[in-house]
Amino acid sequence: MYLSKVSFQSSQQARQLLLGFGGKGVYSTHQILWQLFTDDVQENESRPFLFREEQSTDGRQDFYVLSSIAPKVDQSVFRAQSKPFVPKLEQGQRLSFKLKANPTVCVTDDKGKAKRHDVMMHAKRLAQDQGIKDKETIQGLMEQAAQEWLTNPKRLERWGFTLDFLPEVQTYSQHRSDKNKQDKIRFSSVDYQGVLTVQEPEKFVNQLEQGFGRAKSLGCGLMLIKPL
Repeated sequence: MYLSKVSFQSSQQARQLLLGFGGKGVYSTHQILWQLFTDDVQENESRPFLFREEQSTDGRQDFYVLSSIAPKVDQSVFRAQSKPFVPKLEQGQRLSFKLKANPTVCVTDDKGKAKRHDVMMHAKRLAQDQGIKDKETIQGLMEQAAQEWLTNPKRLERWGFTLDFLPEVQTYSQHRSDKNKQDKIRFSSVDYQGVLTVQEPEKFVNQLEQGFGRAKSLGCGLMLIKPL
């Protein structure tokens, strides 16, 4: 794997690229970052990377990109710092982490039809259906639902780690990103921060490469880790 920090140059080439792919939210970002890999991968092949967007202190867009192959950087468009990412982890090792994820829950209605919902909005609707009106209480239930999604024991077992304590829910965002007039993308993201303990190193590293949760092509699923 390779971990890269990517931003845009202040150049005419970068402005043309942004203009050509612009106007579609995070779907545009995914298309733009594909340009780092088009020499080696066709766009209809499996996605070779995860990414997350962050704002730098000077307001610039920075992107962390975790990829299975090394990016090919056009220096006229991108600034990029890239290095091999081969974490050597041991069972019981503690790591701090940051994760942007798309937590969802599958709900079956009275007609037996299953539909996937944003866990925080689902918790809000349940609270309102129960007659709860206090905004702080509802917000607490929404954050609790987001925490329960990440702390689900079956999910953690599949991912190869445990959590030392409840993760912090830093931000919740709703996104709109339209591929075209017919294909409209609506999803939410939650930024988590916390401390984990590695239980199965190989399983955990494999999951790091695959990403966590859904909407991985839309800026979710990339976990950043740091040894304690």
